[in-house]
Amino acid sequence: MESPRVNSSTNTCIEHGTSSSGQFDEEIVQIENVTVKFRISESQIIAQIYPNRLTIMDIKKDLARKFEITPEVLCVMQHEAEVADSSLLMETNKNEFGIYEFCLKLQKSSRWDSKSKPAKLDLNVYYNKFHLPDFITVHISGEDSRDGNPKDIVIEIQNKAIDKPELARYRHKITGIEYVEAFTQTGPPNCDKWENGNYSSRDTQTNYNYPKLITPNNETTQCFKDGSNVLFVSNAKDFTITPRKFQTYYQKKRLDDKLKKIILIQRNFRRYLLVRLIRRAAAEYRHMVADRLQAEHKLNEQIEQIHIKRTDRVKQFPQTKEDFDLLYTEVDNWKKAELKRISQMHHGVARIAEFNLLLDKEIGLLNGIERQKQIIRKAMQDSREEQLLNKMGQPIEWIGYKDTNIHLDLLRHQRVRFLHEIYKDLKKPMKKEKRLELISKIKNVLVEEQDFQKLPELFDLFEREKNILIYTRVIDLETLHKRQNFLFLELIKFSKDRKPKEIVRNMCDFCKKVKPLSQFAVRTREEKLNSCNACYCLKFKAGNMHIYNSILRALQRDERQKRSPHSYAFIMQVDDIRHLIEKIWHGYSILSKCNDLQILRLPRWNIREPWSPWNCICLTETETQNHYNINDLEKTYNQKLRTEIQSRHVLGRKAFQNLATLGENFFEY
Repeated sequence: MESPRVNSSTNTCIEHGTSSSGQFDEEIVQIENVTVKFRISESQIIAQIYPNRLTIMDIKKDLARKFEITPEVLCVMQHEAEVADSSLLMETNKNEFGIYEFCLKLQKSSRWDSKSKPAKLDLNVYYNKFHLPDFITVHISGEDSRDGNPKDIVIEIQNKAIDKPELARYRHKITGIEYVEAFTQTGPPNCDKWENGNYSSRDTQTNYNYPKLITPNNETTQCFKDGSNVLFVSNAKDFTITPRKFQTYYQKKRLDDKLKKIILIQRNFRRYLLVRLIRRAAAEYRHMVADRLQAEHKLNEQIEQIHIKRTDRVKQFPQTKEDFDLLYTEVDNWKKAELKRISQMHHGVARIAEFNLLLDKEIGLLNGIERQKQIIRKAMQDSREEQLLNKMGQPIEWIGYKDTNIHLDLLRHQRVRFLHEIYKDLKKPMKKEKRLELISKIKNVLVEEQDFQKLPELFDLFEREKNILIYTRVIDLETLHKRQNFLFLELIKFSKDRKPKEIVRNMCDFCKKVKPLSQFAVRTREEKLNSCNACYCLKFKAGNMHIYNSILRALQRDERQKRSPHSYAFIMQVDDIRHLIEKIWHGYSILSKCNDLQILRLPRWNIREPWSPWNCICLTETETQNHYNINDLEKTYNQKLRTEIQSRHVLGRKAFQNLATLGENFFEY
């Protein structure tokens, strides 16, 4: 068999051997350092590191060199049997931690000369002369390792003890005990004290009571500092001790016992006061918590009652578009409930008949809502016209010298007030004779309004009404009166000093009507004005817009409190909040899945950045307060939830991609 060959680049050993067929086989053995323990006696153990390919004879030579003996006198035993010198270290047994344990002894037969010094396994020679480090093997299981495989790591323990010189020692004459110098026992010493080599100390071993002398005056001592200078001691810090009355041991002991009892009473009394204070504070805290819960419950009930009363008032007396949308929502919910009831109770022809009755009832309800809407629209139009005429008839007012109120009543203001009174009479129902007198009065007034462009048409309408009232008995003049009122209102608004403004108009792509731009609202999710207000409302299903309006107001209030005037929350509209809640966040909280729209809010996702549709999260009111107290979002929310929120932000950025363009020059004061 050939000798093994070591590959230095890979730290492996390649052995060549012959098989039964006569061919050579190569066996690759990994070379590694292992810990080897040698037990000399029950209390003496040494440890060393050797390669696992080393022979026992090589180990003996190394140990003999360190013990200063010959290797022939050493005997290495394992399991009470001597190990052969030619055996490899890896061929012997090792324990569960990968440590090779041997028993190191001397040979019984003496092979050395009787005149020479006998061999001895002296640990002082082993450690003191060579300063050998100790080694331990640490076993790491597969669960604690990075790659999941168990490992045995050899750790070297280095001796970092301080080598200090022995400065001095002395021996007690009576007892014979030797005392080592203090700086040799404790260390490291202050090198400034003994760098000259003539300093010794016994302060650690011996306690001396030096007598203290209190002098009434300043005096000099016989201690010279350097040369002729002497040490001067001042009496500035001296004090006088006055003797008191003599006290026996028993009196002192009785006083100490009394003091201990006093301290015990005071300690227990303070403990009693502390316990009483804690109990009172705990009772007060529980009372405050109960009061707060009761107040919150009462406040929630009041809010619920106010919401119910407002909903009932809106259903009975609708005024705005949101109120009518709520009525349409109630009709739709009623229709769904009736459809479900009819589908469960009836079949065949009876179901068709019930559906027809339901359709008639729905048509009646919708017609009633539409009639009420027309009445409200006409009342609102009359109210706006009345406010406009009152504003046009008011004189100009300002504060002048010495806080004097100055009124400037121009001719145009007087003309508007005069024509306003005639306009009020035109709208009142009256008898035929009074109506004819009013028409004659209006004709005389129209003679002075020659600059009005539609004056001939207005004059012709009043002449036509006069002829109808004179030559006919019963006829409907409502359409004629509407046209007269409209033209007369235009006459009041007309002023020959003011030039008529050009009205910019646009055509709606849905109803194909040309309307002024005032009837087109700017939408954050549309690139151009392609639909008027009437057609835009038909795109969406009617719903309770009060809830979305409250969400928008709460969002804007929070942004004002955070002093963020450039936030996109001030550009968002109620329809945008509705789209954000229903289409992107699906109408429920991302945490608790609560779908109650009355308590849903849209706070910031990242509190340090301004609010935007791609920096918000749908939560309830309580969850919003807790969310604003979070400092690190990654530690609070898991990866799955953060991924879902980021996908919602992508949808929000895509839906409101034109929002940044609209908000470039926007600033909310």
